[in-house]
Amino acid sequence: MIRVFLADEQPVLLAGLRSFFSGTEFQTVGEATNGLDLIHGIGRTYPHLVLVDTNQNSFQGFSENLLNNSNTKQLRWEFKIIEHSATLKSVAKQRFLEEVRRIFFKGKRYKSHKTNALTRRETEILGLIVQGFSNKEIARSLSISLDTVKEHIQNILRKTSLSDRTQAALWAVRQEIVAL
Repeated sequence: MIRVFLADEQPVLLAGLRSFFSGTEFQTVGEATNGLDLIHGIGRTYPHLVLVDTNQNSFQGFSENLLNNSNTKQLRWEFKIIEHSATLKSVAKQRFLEEVRRIFFKGKRYKSHKTNALTRRETEILGLIVQGFSNKEIARSLSISLDTVKEHIQNILRKTSLSDRTQAALWAVRQEIVAL
């Protein structure tokens, strides 16, 4: 699940965004209607993605404030900010979700991937990642070393042009390489 924090001055729009994400790989973990609540909220919820309209008065300069705020200088996780605008707000649900995925995954989700490039073992490990197995659990399950598991995962990421195991798991399910 990709943890999303929503920020907009309009509560009705927040409700709409929340409904757009319902039933997808995105889980709404918090909402804010002003910049202060947004900064405090992301510090409590540890989102992977912050969706914010920085054209609204309450959120202007959000990115700069976040980087300069003493409360957030100690953030120890990475998250992506999508500064959306009226253009993104005016599209249909499916188009909106496609655009958020494209931005979040840096376009990699929509590149053509050669699934036959993965070995049988890599596909097997990808299936265990989708099931939520840790590297140690994968090693134990397949009777291989932890270093071997890590090497296979690096090969999977390299071959699919993805940057982490969460993206790889989502990609594998969407490409129907692995079933849930």
